[in-house]
Amino acid sequence: MVIWRASRLRELFRPAAEIHQDADESRQFDVVYFAMLVLSCLIALLGLLLNSPAVIIGAMLISPLMGPILACGLALTTADWDIGKKAARNVALSVAEAIVIAVLATRLSPLREATPEILARTNPNLMDLLIAFFSGIAGTLALASRKTAMTILPGVAIATALIPPLATVGYGIGTVQWPIASGALM
Repeated sequence: MVIWRASRLRELFRPAAEIHQDADESRQFDVVYFAMLVLSCLIALLGLLLNSPAVIIGAMLISPLMGPILACGLALTTADWDIGKKAARNVALSVAEAIVIAVLATRLSPLREATPEILARTNPNLMDLLIAFFSGIAGTLALASRKTAMTILPGVAIATALIPPLATVGYGIGTVQWPIASGALM
Protein backbone atom coordinates (compact mmCIF):
# COMPACT_ATOMS: atom_id res chain seq x y z
CA MET A 1 0.00 0.00 0.00
CA VAL A 2 2.88 2.43 0.75
CA ILE A 3 4.44 1.68 -2.65
CA TRP A 4 1.16 2.49 -4.39
CA ARG A 5 0.95 5.82 -2.60
CA ALA A 6 4.53 6.76 -3.54
CA SER A 7 3.95 5.94 -7.20
CA ARG A 8 0.64 7.79 -7.15
CA LEU A 9 2.37 10.79 -5.61
CA ARG A 10 4.99 10.77 -8.40
CA GLU A 11 2.19 10.91 -10.97
CA LEU A 12 0.96 14.19 -9.51
CA PHE A 13 4.24 15.99 -10.17
CA ARG A 14 6.21 16.77 -13.30
CA PRO A 15 9.65 15.24 -13.90
CA ALA A 16 12.56 17.21 -12.45
CA ALA A 17 14.15 17.69 -15.89
CA GLU A 18 10.97 19.32 -17.20
CA ILE A 19 10.76 21.68 -14.23
CA HIS A 20 14.46 22.52 -14.62
CA GLN A 21 14.00 23.27 -18.34
CA ASP A 22 11.00 25.53 -17.65
CA ALA A 23 12.94 27.46 -15.01
CA ASP A 24 15.90 27.87 -17.35
CA GLU A 25 13.63 29.19 -20.12
CA SER A 26 11.70 31.51 -17.81
CA ARG A 27 14.82 33.30 -16.62
CA GLN A 28 15.62 34.51 -20.17
CA PHE A 29 15.99 38.27 -20.58
CA ASP A 30 14.86 39.17 -24.10
CA VAL A 31 12.94 41.93 -25.91
CA VAL A 32 9.53 40.59 -24.90
CA TYR A 33 10.61 40.28 -21.25
CA PHE A 34 12.00 43.83 -21.34
CA ALA A 35 8.80 45.22 -22.90
CA MET A 36 6.54 43.42 -20.42
CA LEU A 37 8.62 44.67 -17.51
CA VAL A 38 8.41 48.27 -18.77
CA LEU A 39 4.66 47.98 -19.36
CA SER A 40 3.97 46.34 -15.99
CA CYS A 41 6.03 49.01 -14.23
CA LEU A 42 4.23 51.86 -15.98
CA ILE A 43 0.84 50.29 -15.27
CA ALA A 44 1.77 49.75 -11.61
CA LEU A 45 2.99 53.34 -11.27
CA LEU A 46 -0.22 54.69 -12.79
CA GLY A 47 -2.27 52.48 -10.49
CA LEU A 48 -0.29 53.75 -7.51
CA LEU A 49 -0.64 57.39 -8.54
CA LEU A 50 -4.37 56.98 -9.23
CA ASN A 51 -4.86 54.94 -6.05
CA SER A 52 -6.40 52.07 -8.04
CA PRO A 53 -5.95 48.58 -6.54
CA ALA A 54 -7.45 46.95 -9.65
CA VAL A 55 -4.85 48.54 -11.93
CA ILE A 56 -2.06 47.59 -9.53
CA ILE A 57 -3.26 43.96 -9.52
CA GLY A 58 -3.27 44.01 -13.33
CA ALA A 59 0.35 45.16 -13.32
CA MET A 60 1.24 42.34 -10.94
CA LEU A 61 -0.16 39.79 -13.37
CA ILE A 62 1.66 41.31 -16.35
CA SER A 63 5.05 41.44 -14.65
CA PRO A 64 7.53 38.81 -15.90
CA LEU A 65 9.68 38.98 -12.75
CA MET A 66 8.40 35.68 -11.41
CA GLY A 67 10.37 33.71 -14.02
CA PRO A 68 13.88 34.70 -12.95
CA ILE A 69 12.89 34.67 -9.27
CA LEU A 70 11.64 31.08 -9.55
CA ALA A 71 14.80 30.18 -11.47
CA CYS A 72 16.84 31.59 -8.55
CA GLY A 73 14.83 29.45 -6.15
CA LEU A 74 15.37 26.33 -8.25
CA ALA A 75 19.08 27.08 -8.51
CA LEU A 76 19.31 27.40 -4.73
CA THR A 77 17.49 24.14 -4.07
CA THR A 78 19.38 22.15 -6.70
CA ALA A 79 22.76 23.91 -6.36
CA ASP A 80 22.77 24.75 -10.08
CA TRP A 81 24.99 27.81 -9.92
CA ASP A 82 25.02 28.36 -13.69
CA ILE A 83 21.26 29.00 -13.81
CA GLY A 84 21.46 30.77 -10.44
CA LYS A 85 24.05 33.31 -11.59
CA LYS A 86 22.14 34.08 -14.78
CA ALA A 87 18.80 34.28 -12.99
CA ALA A 88 20.20 36.49 -10.20
CA ARG A 89 21.73 38.80 -12.82
CA ASN A 90 18.35 39.01 -14.55
CA VAL A 91 16.57 39.80 -11.27
CA ALA A 92 19.11 42.55 -10.52
CA LEU A 93 18.79 44.02 -14.03
CA SER A 94 15.01 43.83 -13.80
CA VAL A 95 14.94 45.61 -10.45
CA ALA A 96 17.23 48.36 -11.75
CA GLU A 97 15.20 48.69 -14.96
CA ALA A 98 11.88 48.93 -13.13
CA ILE A 99 13.21 51.60 -10.77
CA VAL A 100 14.69 53.67 -13.61
CA ILE A 101 11.46 53.44 -15.63
CA ALA A 102 9.42 54.49 -12.58
CA VAL A 103 11.76 57.41 -11.84
CA LEU A 104 11.51 58.67 -15.43
CA ALA A 105 7.74 58.23 -15.57
CA THR A 106 7.31 59.96 -12.21
CA ARG A 107 9.38 62.90 -13.40
CA LEU A 108 7.13 63.19 -16.48
CA SER A 109 3.88 62.78 -14.55
CA PRO A 110 1.93 65.74 -13.24
CA LEU A 111 0.72 63.53 -10.34
CA ARG A 112 3.07 63.91 -7.39
CA GLU A 113 1.00 63.35 -4.24
CA ALA A 114 1.63 60.15 -2.28
CA THR A 115 -1.58 58.11 -2.33
CA PRO A 116 -2.64 55.48 0.22
CA GLU A 117 -1.55 52.76 -2.26
CA ILE A 118 1.95 54.27 -2.39
CA LEU A 119 2.18 54.66 1.36
CA ALA A 120 0.99 51.08 1.89
CA ARG A 121 4.16 49.85 0.21
CA THR A 122 6.59 51.83 2.34
CA ASN A 123 6.37 50.01 5.65
CA PRO A 124 6.89 46.24 5.27
CA ASN A 125 6.70 43.99 8.33
CA LEU A 126 7.05 40.38 9.42
CA MET A 127 3.62 39.50 8.04
CA ASP A 128 4.78 40.53 4.55
CA LEU A 129 7.71 38.15 4.93
CA LEU A 130 5.37 35.33 5.96
CA ILE A 131 3.14 36.03 2.96
CA ALA A 132 6.15 35.78 0.68
CA PHE A 133 7.31 32.56 2.36
CA PHE A 134 3.96 30.78 2.11
CA SER A 135 3.43 32.08 -1.43
CA GLY A 136 6.84 30.69 -2.38
CA ILE A 137 5.82 27.27 -1.11
CA ALA A 138 2.55 27.49 -3.05
CA GLY A 139 4.43 28.55 -6.19
CA THR A 140 6.89 25.69 -5.83
CA LEU A 141 4.11 23.15 -5.51
CA ALA A 142 2.25 24.70 -8.42
CA LEU A 143 5.31 24.55 -10.68
CA ALA A 144 6.02 20.95 -9.75
CA SER A 145 2.38 19.90 -10.16
CA ARG A 146 1.02 18.50 -13.38
CA LYS A 147 -2.38 20.14 -12.90
CA THR A 148 -2.45 23.30 -10.80
CA ALA A 149 0.23 25.66 -12.13
CA MET A 150 -2.07 27.71 -14.35
CA THR A 151 -4.61 28.32 -11.61
CA ILE A 152 -2.24 28.91 -8.69
CA LEU A 153 0.61 30.92 -10.22
CA PRO A 154 -1.49 34.07 -10.83
CA GLY A 155 -2.34 34.12 -7.12
CA VAL A 156 1.31 33.67 -6.22
CA ALA A 157 2.19 36.52 -8.60
CA ILE A 158 -0.30 38.79 -6.84
CA ALA A 159 0.68 37.77 -3.32
CA THR A 160 4.39 38.29 -3.85
CA ALA A 161 4.43 40.99 -6.53
CA LEU A 162 7.54 43.12 -6.67
CA ILE A 163 6.48 45.56 -9.37
CA PRO A 164 4.35 47.84 -7.14
CA PRO A 165 7.09 48.26 -4.50
CA LEU A 166 9.71 48.83 -7.23
CA ALA A 167 7.46 51.44 -8.85
CA THR A 168 7.08 53.00 -5.40
CA VAL A 169 10.88 53.14 -5.05
CA GLY A 170 11.03 54.92 -8.42
CA TYR A 171 8.27 57.26 -7.33
CA GLY A 172 10.14 58.07 -4.11
CA ILE A 173 13.36 58.78 -5.99
CA GLY A 174 11.54 60.73 -8.72
CA THR A 175 9.81 62.96 -6.16
CA VAL A 176 12.87 63.09 -3.88
CA GLN A 177 11.01 61.50 -0.98
CA TRP A 178 13.73 59.29 0.47
CA PRO A 179 11.64 57.73 3.27
CA ILE A 180 9.16 56.45 0.66
CA ALA A 181 11.95 55.13 -1.60
CA SER A 182 13.84 53.42 1.21
CA GLY A 183 10.71 51.96 2.82
CA ALA A 184 9.52 50.52 -0.49
CA LEU A 185 12.99 49.16 -1.27
CA MET A 186 12.99 47.28 2.00
